[in-house]
Amino acid sequence: MRTQLPSLLLIVAVLSAVAFQAYATLEEPTPPGWDRIKKPADYQHALDIARFAVKRHNWETDEKLSFARMVRGYVSGQYYKLVIEASDGANKCTNKYETLVREKVPNKVRELIYFTSS
Repeated sequence: MRTQLPSLLLIVAVLSAVAFQAYATLEEPTPPGWDRIKKPADYQHALDIARFAVKRHNWETDEKLSFARMVRGYVSGQYYKLVIEASDGANKCTNKYETLVREKVPNKVRELIYFTSS
């Protein structure tokens, strides 16, 4: 039994490392060149941009989406890539959307690049 203990400990250590690695990769990786917004709910500027994206999408498409929350977000210079949840005014279903917004820094002009269902 004493000779099996070190190999048993080794097996447990390897399995623990594999399980930890699998858990660590559940979070979506940050795209190269982008900085992840750590706590989306606490970043008011990104929340304002997310609300702008929904409002602009509604104006362009005559939809009636209502902003619910920002799931995650990334920043790269003037660009904000956001994953948001919005509900449809008709049936109150909440769906996820990915959006890309450019904000020109000197005058804070925002431009909706894309808004897609994810």
